[in-house]
Amino acid sequence: ASINADKCVSCGMCMVSCPFGAIADKSQIFQLIRAMQSGKEIVAEIAPAFVGQFGKNYTPEMIKSAIIELGFSHVYETAIGADVGAMAEAKHYVEKVNTGELPFLLTSCCPSWSMMAKKLFPETIDNISRELTPMVATARYIKKKHPDAKVVFIGPCAAKKLEASRTSVRSDVDFVITFEELAGMFDAKNLLQEPDGGEVICDATGAGRGYGVAGGVASAIEECIKEYYPDQKVQIEHAEGLSDCKKILMLAKAGRKNGCLIEGMACPGGCVGGAGTNIPIMEATKEVLHFKEQAKDRIPDMSVLEDEESV
Repeated sequence: ASINADKCVSCGMCMVSCPFGAIADKSQIFQLIRAMQSGKEIVAEIAPAFVGQFGKNYTPEMIKSAIIELGFSHVYETAIGADVGAMAEAKHYVEKVNTGELPFLLTSCCPSWSMMAKKLFPETIDNISRELTPMVATARYIKKKHPDAKVVFIGPCAAKKLEASRTSVRSDVDFVITFEELAGMFDAKNLLQEPDGGEVICDATGAGRGYGVAGGVASAIEECIKEYYPDQKVQIEHAEGLSDCKKILMLAKAGRKNGCLIEGMACPGGCVGGAGTNIPIMEATKEVLHFKEQAKDRIPDMSVLEDEESV
């Protein structure tokens, strides 16, 4: 078997599926550790799907404390950027789709989904949201607060490594590691051996945290539209897994999804099913939804759009 570069969307599912473990992505742990040893300030942003990934007995607060113990100066939720994205894409949908300027809108937070649309359905390129992905939006937020720091994205996604390195959009992300790689760093330092307290995580809203599961992106945008544009109608669709993503793009191309906001997630279950995760999809989904319910606010405030314009 071989990888067809013309069709590859860098989702990482081949790494999970190969029975011989013959496929691997490039790890940046060595470069990250060297940067930490050099004394540079390193700030982490962690994807919403992190809850439950390191054991049932370990709360988000414990995970944050353990990351700080590794040598990171601060830890932010990537869901901050998801909050910004939800509001921005809600505005985009109302202004572009509901006015008839665009037939439909494709979300942009999953790089593999966007890559599939661009490679296999180039006719849909103009329909892909131009909003920053949560990873990039959060990185820019961090760089504003810590201009001299290096930013590390910690998540479940193999495709984020490619996204961080692309030159078409400034990512402001210096390193990307997966939950699996972070677990290795915890083991090396004997961290998370015993459940302990930790600093409370309260950066993001429930809408942003919901981005970690399939359907969560479209749902967050829908909630924002209903709250801030109550006179506007919205139709949402979502697809998860490459096969379903391809099908929905074919339908959109054929004019069968006009008027829709379409969320696509390359991995089954969404981000919780990414190649760099540690636990089963259903278990991870349950944990993320519980974490979403614990958020102080249900959806972001309209003011986050002002923050987006300044990054």
